[in-house]
Amino acid sequence: MVNYPVGCEYIGIDKMKHSICTLHYLACRRIELVRTLSAAFVLLAFASVSFGQSAERAMIIAAAEKLIAEEIAAAPENAPGCAVGVSFEGETVLRKAFGMAELEHNVPITVDSIFESGSVAKQFTAAALVLLEIDGKLDINDPVRKYIPELPDYGAPLTIRHLLNHTAGLRDWGAVMGISGVGRGERIVRQDYAIHVITKQKHLDFVPGAEYSYSNSGYQLASEIVERVSGMSLPEFTKKRLFDPIGMKDTSWRDEYDRVVPRRVQAYDGPPKGPWKLSMPFMNVYGNGGILTTVGDFLKWNAALDSGEWQTMADKLETRGVLNDGKKIDYALGLSVYSYNGIREVSHGGRTAGYVTFLARYPEKALSIATLCNGPFRNPVRITHGIVNEAYGPFAAPPALPKDLSADELKKYAGLWREDKTRMPSTTAFDEKSGRLMAGNIPLRPLADGTFEGSGTSTRFRFELGPNGDRISATRISGDDETKFFAEERWTPTAKELEGLAGTWYSDEAETAITLVVDGDKLKVRLESLLELPLTPVYKDHFSIPGGSIVWIERNGKGEIESLHAGTGRLRDLRFRKARIVYAKDQD
Repeated sequence: MVNYPVGCEYIGIDKMKHSICTLHYLACRRIELVRTLSAAFVLLAFASVSFGQSAERAMIIAAAEKLIAEEIAAAPENAPGCAVGVSFEGETVLRKAFGMAELEHNVPITVDSIFESGSVAKQFTAAALVLLEIDGKLDINDPVRKYIPELPDYGAPLTIRHLLNHTAGLRDWGAVMGISGVGRGERIVRQDYAIHVITKQKHLDFVPGAEYSYSNSGYQLASEIVERVSGMSLPEFTKKRLFDPIGMKDTSWRDEYDRVVPRRVQAYDGPPKGPWKLSMPFMNVYGNGGILTTVGDFLKWNAALDSGEWQTMADKLETRGVLNDGKKIDYALGLSVYSYNGIREVSHGGRTAGYVTFLARYPEKALSIATLCNGPFRNPVRITHGIVNEAYGPFAAPPALPKDLSADELKKYAGLWREDKTRMPSTTAFDEKSGRLMAGNIPLRPLADGTFEGSGTSTRFRFELGPNGDRISATRISGDDETKFFAEERWTPTAKELEGLAGTWYSDEAETAITLVVDGDKLKVRLESLLELPLTPVYKDHFSIPGGSIVWIERNGKGEIESLHAGTGRLRDLRFRKARIVYAKDQD
């Protein structure tokens, strides 16, 4: 509406010749026209933004629908399956479920089915500690022994932050228990017993802060600190401070494995087409894992972290760890923070028994994806990344130029390898049928820069050969992480080299004994669980045990066996002392 000068409001058109009123009228009409045009431009811009958002939303939904359809087609209709949830700009735009929640009674998975999260739960334990820090009750950089004084003094500062970003050097308590032959998935374990196993360990795998090595022990101690500082159990604290405020009404902890949980899906193990077997966690241990939840609640959690209302907590959770040498790692506090095809991804995966899960946020795209499955042949990471690739790809990547190598040249890289830090064996082999160099079941493609690329992965291998073409070392490169391997030769021990090996060996830290039996050229290990397994020589003084363990011996200056050691990928050196001699003829 045009505003006229006082006294001019009611002047008709015929009286517009009055100069003052006429000039003001024309000026006001011009202002009104500018305002109208400006408003039109604003509406047009708003419409463009809305259209762009609508188009992106439709693109994301279409991408998710396609990936889910592919996953459904990959297995029979009655197979274990998944629930997938996708949100855009804080709003859930898709929830889909497929496969069976319970095979015995033919119950399908729904979008409201409850799964167990596995290690995705770690971010909630970390968030509880961050809230206590914001409350002024603790500092993430406090020494752990301030709150858990029964933990041994390892001679170097071990902080809460070290626990949360897996740089503490703690042995994984499940790996320690597994040495007995009855690991965390084979017996009922209570929270207090897990803490007992951890505090019995007199040694670390490395100096705190020196390396990154994933260990559930850090999060067991973290959950204990929450409970001692807050005076509440971790389930009580997170319900009060996180789940209820965010509206995660379907989320709880598996603090009692035999508690009835309505809508919980059964987990299974087996190949895509079966047969399948029941595979459920039956521990009363939580903090390192153990969240029971739905894709809808996971999306609410991610939306809360993106909303700005929990900004301080979100910033702390996403602060990546820094090693003693200044190197920054991808792992933050219960979350991995890195770039996926140039897009910032904040995520964590999980696996426990037959459950496999993945929860990811892409803040730059205002996108979140939750994928929960009840069979390990499903791949929630592949589904999630497939959605991102379909929606925002194709992503430009520098071409990896191939290099042609003859069979004789490829065979130079084939052989047995020992990982530097864990002593675990690996092999590369030349496959005569395909003419490829293989690392396990992964083909390696030679590239022009002298490295080898793992087919279907972003991992590369760099080999070092001697002047005569003999193998020296190999380096596995995955992002910024490098793992060193050394060339080894297969070892066939003589009877003299095995003298002193037979007998019972005991570990104070694992509170378990293992019995080694030498029967001619056959070696066996008998565990406290009465499980008997073959002991296979791999390289000099090293033996492998089925299930992923390595055992090695150390000798004195006379070449006599002095001590026995055991390790896995998450337990580097558990020492055993000799208890008594056992001969094959004395065995049952």
